[in-house]
Order: sequence, then C-alpha cells, then structure tokens
Amino acid sequence: MTVASQSHRNRPVRFGLHTALPRGADFVEFARTVEQSGFDVMTIPDHLAPTIAPFSGAATACAVTSRLRTGTLVLNNDLRHPVDTARETVSVAALSGGRFELGLGAGHMKSEYDTAGLKFDSGATRVDRLIESVDVIRPLLAGEPVDVDGAHYCVRADAGALVAPAGVDVPLLIGGNGTRVLQLAGRVADIAGLAGFSHNHDATEVRLSHFDPTGLLDRIGVVADAAGDRFAAIELNGLLQFVVHTENPEAAAAEAATALGASTDLLLESPFALFGTYEQMAEALMERQRRFGISYWTAIDAWPGRESALPHLAEVIKLMR
Repeated sequence: MTVASQSHRNRPVRFGLHTALPRGADFVEFARTVEQSGFDVMTIPDHLAPTIAPFSGAATACAVTSRLRTGTLVLNNDLRHPVDTARETVSVAALSGGRFELGLGAGHMKSEYDTAGLKFDSGATRVDRLIESVDVIRPLLAGEPVDVDGAHYCVRADAGALVAPAGVDVPLLIGGNGTRVLQLAGRVADIAGLAGFSHNHDATEVRLSHFDPTGLLDRIGVVADAAGDRFAAIELNGLLQFVVHTENPEAAAAEAATALGASTDLLLESPFALFGTYEQMAEALMERQRRFGISYWTAIDAWPGRESALPHLAEVIKLMR
C-alpha cells in the first residue's frame, strides 16, 4: 500500500526535539542548545506534571533564540476553552515573529483529569469535543467570525474578536493514533502527527497497535482518505520513541524491547525507532521518507533513566543537511 505523494517525498526534512523532563532554571540554556544543535522545532508537552507549561515555555524559548520554532505536542484540548487556546496561540505567534506551531490532541490521561477535578469522558466524547474545538480555533486564528453552537461549546464571535497578527501563519498539528483523530487531521490540519501507539481507556497501558511499517501505512491511509485532494499539502510528522547510537542495533533493540514489553524484531523494524550508527540512522530516515512520506521527525529528548536523544540526532542532522 502506497499513499505518500511525490510532494511528501520531496519535502525538506525537519527535525523536532520534544522536551519531556522537568526543567527549571536551565530551560533557557536548553532551548539555545536545541537551536545550536540544528533542530528546527522544540515541542513542549501538556501534562499536569512538574514540567514547563506549554505556552509560557514556547514564548520563552522563542525569546532567547533567533531561528528555532516552538510548538505544543500536543495540547490536551480539555484543559482549556478553545477561545483561550486561540488567544494564547495568537499571542505566542505575535511575540515570536510567527515561530509557533499549535499541536492539539483529545487528551488521554485519566489521572490528570482526576487531579484537575474534570470528568473523564469516553474517548468518543473527548474526540467530539476536539472536533468542535477546532471549529472554534481555526477561524479565530484566521481573524474570521465564529458561530458554533454545539454539544460542548457555544461561541459566537465577530471577525475582529481575536485577530491573528498580519502575515503570521500558525500551522495546526493534530496528532494521535485513533481513526477519528487522524481523520480530523486529514480534513483540517497542516501537519498530521503519527505516534504508532494508543492507550487503554485510563492510559495505564500502552498498546503498540500501529508501531510497525504496516500499521504506519494504515494510519497514513486514514489521513489520506479523509484529506482527499488536500493530502499532498499535509506535512507528515513521526514521533521517534528511541534514538540509540550503537554498533549493535540488535542488542540495543532487545534492551529497549524488554523495557517496553515488545519484541526485538518489532523495535528493529519500527519506523518510530532508530538504532545504529549515525550513518545508518540517517539512511533509515531517508528511506522512511521515500516509503512513508514522513519529512518531519520529532524525537523525545529523554525519559528518566534514558539517555538524551539530542546529541545523537544532532549528528544525524549534520549528515542529512
């Protein structure tokens, strides 16, 4: 099954680093290091945890860099009203000179809803809410009127209620693995974020449901079917869970597989993992763009107890530029 268009295969490659560790006073220096290491984008998660909050973190990172773009990967839609999300987005876009990308998701961690005292609805209801939220956010970012009277939001705003800065475009990323979320990405997003895994209802288990090449092609097909003629214009983003520099990919994949409860073969063939020398990793990413059309790769910086991907992917970037 081939769904990637020639335009996807010919896109310039972009690299993002996703910072997931708690960061305090060293955040400014970290953002500068990400830029100096050749990354195009630094993305920030949206969790009720001791990490930098997404909008303030993005604004700070842009203020202390000159080229680096920032983004959210991804906002939990249920933690904010869409009008507030649009207002914060417009502000960061203006302050950064247009170096901000808005990533949205439906939310998945029940524990965070419990912490905030929010009802944890079914996945279908959370996706319904995300769809309505996008119907509010997109026109507000474009300075257009909004008239939404849905099951979850009622917003009636004039065209001038929230005007995006003139000449500033805010790319919209919608990310996930579920069919309805990826269909939404196909219909309205500028960037489709592909993760390859899902969670059970309360996010206590990870399911590598689309972590292999066949699964990724299936998910890209969902985006393509929903997008129709606009598919060629959508940038495809892949989330790299592992970036391991090694002379022995099999041994490194076996170690990672044990921690993940997966097979070594799955990790070695997964488009969402990189094991090998810098030259092997660069060649793998070029082949994945040819095969899947993914031109925008985001690596998770580090988890507690896991080595940072930053220095290793920086070496791969040098080889691919």
